[in-house]
Amino acid sequence: VDFANRFVGGGVTSAGLVQEEIRFLINPELIVSRLFTEVLDHNECLIITGTEQYSEYTGYAETYRWARSHEDRSERDDWQRRSTEIVAIDALHFRRYLDQFVPEKIRQARLLSGLVARSSSLTGKKGERERENISLMMDTDPSTSAYCGFLRPGVSSENLSAVATGNWGCGAFGGDARLKALIQILAAAVAERDVVYFTFGDAELMRDIYSMHTFLTERKLTEKYISCCYDITMKNAETAPPLDQTSSFIHSYTMQLSLVHRPPTSQDKGLGPEEPSD
Repeated sequence: VDFANRFVGGGVTSAGLVQEEIRFLINPELIVSRLFTEVLDHNECLIITGTEQYSEYTGYAETYRWARSHEDRSERDDWQRRSTEIVAIDALHFRRYLDQFVPEKIRQARLLSGLVARSSSLTGKKGERERENISLMMDTDPSTSAYCGFLRPGVSSENLSAVATGNWGCGAFGGDARLKALIQILAAAVAERDVVYFTFGDAELMRDIYSMHTFLTERKLTEKYISCCYDITMKNAETAPPLDQTSSFIHSYTMQLSLVHRPPTSQDKGLGPEEPSD
């Protein structure tokens, strides 16, 4: 995933040297996309297949340094392209940290909705169902574009590679890493894709994301339930969670959800009105 500027490539030819610019430098064929790619809207993306990595590097931003040449050993597809797919998503810029927690803003966290167009290649009832399902998701769910981006219509999940991603829009654009991780994890689950999440050496973030993922999977909470619960919780809250309480906030509202939607147990059932007691 390329954590993109809406002007694809960002400052790669002028100023700026963060995730997107670095990717464009080590895979320089990506720079060509700037010649014909329009400004990305919040529900658009750019998918580039087959670019080759030519360089390795060290550092980040001010500490970035070219290290050495890189021999790309990625397999090639039937078109002799490198089997590498890079998806550029506009990382929304939040001037106020709390803005991103508003449900409507989460819906605007559009990850790769351009793949909706791919469903148009499916014909007949199957293609119609795919388009209807994707359209419905984009209208109703906060992680819609992530779902559309990770989805590959007509491809079995066991034949799909993992999505390599990380702290999308969590640097200069002010995104909350834990919230963005949750959005991407949920979307990948719905699309039946594995995720390789890079925290770039942040051990605390790694533990938080792992804990959040474990919490959700153990309780078998679905993306739909969590999204619904988030909307309800935020509508009833006066403010979004403080920076240092984001993880506990997410844990809290998913815990509430698990209590509401967990399967009934024998202790819950009790005695019906017509059931005799001993």
